[in-house]
Amino acid sequence: MSVDRWLQKVALRLRSVLHRGEVEQELDEELQFHVEQQTVENMRRGLSPDRARAAALQALGGIEFQKEEVRDARGTRALEDVGRDVVVAVRSLRRSPGFTLAVVLTLALGIGANTAMFTLLRGTLLRPLPHRDGERLVYVRQSAVGAGQPNTNFSVPEVADYRAAARTLATIAEYSSSVPFILVGSDGAPARIRAGIVSGNFFGVMGLEPVLGRLITDGDDGAAAPSVAVLSHQYWTEHFGGDSAVVGSAVRLNGIVSTIVGVVQPAPHYPRRTDVFVNTVTSPHHLSASMVTERTHRMTELFARLAPEATVEQARDEVGRIAALLATEHPEAYEQAARYAVSVASLRQAVNERASLTFWLLMGAAAFVLLIACANVANLTLMRGVGREREMIVRATLGAGAVRLRRLLLVENLTLALLGGTLGVLVAYAGLRLLVAFASQLTPRAAEIRVDGVVLAVGLGTSVLAALILSFVPRIGGGRSLAAALAAAGRRTTLGRGGQRFQRTLVVTQLAVSMVLLTGAGLLVRTLSNLQSVDTGVRGEHVLTLDLPLSGPLEAAVMHQPENLTLYTGLRDRVAALPGVEDVSLASLAPLRSSIVSFDVKAEGRTVAPNEPTPNALFKTVDPHYFTAAGVPLVRGRAFAATDVRDGAKVVLLNASLARQLFGDLDPVGRRVAWTGEVLKFSPLSGDWRTVVGVVGDTRDEGLENAPTPSMYAPFAQEFIFGGTLVVRTASDPSALQPTIVRAIRDESPGQLIEGVTTLAQIRDETVAPRRLNALFIAAFATLALVIAMVGIAGVLAFSVSRRTAEIGIRMSLGADAARVKRMVLGEGGALLAGGLVVGLTSALLAAQLLRGLLFGVAPHDPLTLGVVAALLAVVGLLACWLPAARAARVDPAVALRAE
Repeated sequence: MSVDRWLQKVALRLRSVLHRGEVEQELDEELQFHVEQQTVENMRRGLSPDRARAAALQALGGIEFQKEEVRDARGTRALEDVGRDVVVAVRSLRRSPGFTLAVVLTLALGIGANTAMFTLLRGTLLRPLPHRDGERLVYVRQSAVGAGQPNTNFSVPEVADYRAAARTLATIAEYSSSVPFILVGSDGAPARIRAGIVSGNFFGVMGLEPVLGRLITDGDDGAAAPSVAVLSHQYWTEHFGGDSAVVGSAVRLNGIVSTIVGVVQPAPHYPRRTDVFVNTVTSPHHLSASMVTERTHRMTELFARLAPEATVEQARDEVGRIAALLATEHPEAYEQAARYAVSVASLRQAVNERASLTFWLLMGAAAFVLLIACANVANLTLMRGVGREREMIVRATLGAGAVRLRRLLLVENLTLALLGGTLGVLVAYAGLRLLVAFASQLTPRAAEIRVDGVVLAVGLGTSVLAALILSFVPRIGGGRSLAAALAAAGRRTTLGRGGQRFQRTLVVTQLAVSMVLLTGAGLLVRTLSNLQSVDTGVRGEHVLTLDLPLSGPLEAAVMHQPENLTLYTGLRDRVAALPGVEDVSLASLAPLRSSIVSFDVKAEGRTVAPNEPTPNALFKTVDPHYFTAAGVPLVRGRAFAATDVRDGAKVVLLNASLARQLFGDLDPVGRRVAWTGEVLKFSPLSGDWRTVVGVVGDTRDEGLENAPTPSMYAPFAQEFIFGGTLVVRTASDPSALQPTIVRAIRDESPGQLIEGVTTLAQIRDETVAPRRLNALFIAAFATLALVIAMVGIAGVLAFSVSRRTAEIGIRMSLGADAARVKRMVLGEGGALLAGGLVVGLTSALLAAQLLRGLLFGVAPHDPLTLGVVAALLAVVGLLACWLPAARAARVDPAVALRAE
C-alpha cells in the first residue's frame, strides 16, 4: 500500500470517528438515493409504488444491513461499538447514583492513598539520584560502637591510607561540617550557616554540575589557594533570590574574605544540609599541623566513586580489610574495646537510611487500603449484578455474546475506576505539602517529591487494573458458559453458592486486613504514648531557649574569652530584669539538644575494666542558674556558685549516668575527674583534674527513645566560651514574652545573632514528631480501612436481608419473633466477624514484626494492643450488623409473602 493511500485511509477513519454524525447522514442520504433510484426503475417495470419500494429494499438487502457493511469497511466498527458501550454505561450508572457514588468514593480513597504513598516513595527511594552515575557513589562510615559512637569520621592520615590502598574505590572525596561558620554579606549582617569544607575533587566525585559559575576544583586545594565558596541551590534561591550577580561577589566567612564562584545544581545533601561549600583554606584549622598529621583527629567524612566493575559488596570487603590492617599497624589510635569498624553503603541507601523502613511500611498500608476498597467494590458489583440479571438476559437473547457483555461490564468499571482514580490523584496532590513536610524529617530528598507523569501513569494503571479485576468478578465460582449462568441467574433472587462464598471471602478479607492495619496503628500509638511519658529530666513548662552564637571564628573566640563572658553575662542580666522572667541561665547548649562535643574521661584512682572502652561524656558549660532555670534536679552535693570562675578551683558536676559509670555506688562528691584521650589535644580544654562538687539528674539529650548520655558540666565562667544559649524560665506562656526578650537582647547588643528561639516543650515535640506522623498516617489508613470494611459487612447483610425477605416472612408466619430474626442476621454477621478476627489475628502477629524497628516500650505481639484491636473490631462490626438485623426484624410477613 502506498503512503498516499495509507494516509487517505487514516484521514477517512479519523473523519468517521470525529465527524460521525455528518458521515452517518451522508451514508443515509446515499442509501436513500439508491433506494429511490431502484424504486423508480421498478415502477417503470409496472410495479406499484409500494411494491416497487419494497422490491428496492429487498434488492439492497436492507438499509441497516448495508450501513453495517459500510461501517465494517471503514475499519472503525470497534471504536464505534466502544463508544456506544460508553454511552450505555454512563446511562446505566446515572440510573444508579447511590452505587456510582459509593464505588467512585471507595476507589478514590484506595487509589488516592496508594498514589500519595507512591509519590512519596518515588520522590525519595525509587528516583535515581540527580548525581551523574549516582548508582556508583558510596558513603564510607567509620564507627566505634563499643564507645557509643556510630560515626567517628576519619582523620587526614586515615584518608591518605584508604586512598593509597583501596582498589575498588576509584576516587575518594572529603567533606567536613563540624566547624561552625558565620557569613557576613555585603549588607554587613551576620548569619550562621551550615558550611561544608570539601576537597577540590568533591564535586567531581559526586557528579554534580554548576547551574551558575563554577565549582570547587583541585586547583582550590592547599594553603596557597584563595578562599572560594559555592552556594547550594536552595540557599541561593532562599537567601539571594536566585540572583545570578552573586557569582564573583565577596563575603566574609568566619572573618575570612571568600569569593562566591558558583551555585551547584539541586541535590540532596548528606549527611546533613549544607548551605555553602568552601575549600580547606577557608578553615585554618583544617590546614593545621594537628589536623594534617594526627591519626586520631577525626573530622572528615568520606564519599567515593566505585571503580569500574567494582560492586558495593566488594568495596565493603576491601575497606574492612584495610581497616583491620590499620588497627594492627596503629593500635594506639584504635582502642580495642571501642570496636572500630568501617562500612561502605551506596549513597542512595545512606541518604534514605532513616526513611526506607517507614516509607515502605506506609506503602504497604496504602496497598492494604486499596485491597479493602477493591473487595468492597467487588461486593457492590456482585450485589448490583443480581439486580441486573434481567437486563443481561435480554441482551444475551438479542444476540450479545459473552465478549460483548464482558466488554460492557469492563467499560462501566473503567468509567467508575477512572473517575475514582482521577479523584484519588487530586486527593494525593492536595496532600503533597503534608507529604513533603513528613518526609523532610527523615530524608534530604523530600524536595524531590512531586506528582509527575510516572505518578499519574501509576494512578491510571491502578485504576485500569481495578476495573479489569472487577469486570471478571462474575466469573468466580461458575464453570458454565456465560449464557447458561445468566439464564440460571434469572431463575433465582440471590447469588449462587459460589457467589455467596466469594462474597463472604471478600468480607473476611476486609476485616482481616483492617485488623492488621489497626494493630499497626495501635502499636505505633502505644509507642508514641510511651515516648510522651518518658521523663526528659527537665521541667519543660514555661521555658524559652535562645541560641546566641558569636559572630567571629573559633580562633577569635579563644583569644577574646573575657570579652565573650562580659557579653553573655550582660545579655543574661538584661533579660533577667524583664517583668515575667523568673530565672535566666547561660549554657553552651539548650537542654534536650544533641551535642557532638564529647571527650574521654577518667576518674582518679579508678581503672577501666579489661575489654571495656574508656568512658566518654558530653561536655557542657552552664552557669549557676542553669539547673533551676531548666528544671534539672540536683541529686547530690551543690550546684555551681558565682565563685566558680576561671581563676578559681576547677570544679564539675556529673549527671547520674556518668557518676554511676565512673564510681558505681560510691559517692562521687569530692572525688576528682579529668578529660583524657587523643582528641583532647585538638581542643583548648586541659586535662587538669577537676573536683566533683555535685551530681544532677539525667536528661534525654539524644532523643527520648535513647538512654541518657553520660555528661559532665563545667562552670560557664571557668571554661572556654565558643557560643551561648539563654535558658529563660517565665511565669506564664514563654511565647508571649518572646518578642520582649528578643527586643531586650537587640537593645543590649544590636549586632548579636539570635537563632533557635523555641520552648523546651517544642524541643521535646520535635523529637517525637516523625513517630507522631508515622502513627497518624497508619491510624488514618486503619480508620479508612475499618470504615470501608464496616460498610462492606453491613452492605452484604443488607443485601442478604433484601433477598431473603420472603424467607423471613415465612419464618415469622411460622412463629419466629423479631428477636429470633435479629439473632439470625446477627449470627450471620458474627460468623463473618469471627472469621475476619481469626485470619486478622494471625496476619497481624506476622505483620507486626515489620514494625519492630519503629516501636518503643511495646512488643510487636503486645497482648493488650491485640486485645483492644480485636474488641474494637468486634464491637464496631456488631454495630454495623445491627442496622440490617433491625431491618430484618421489622419485616411484615403478609407484605413479604404478597411481594413474593
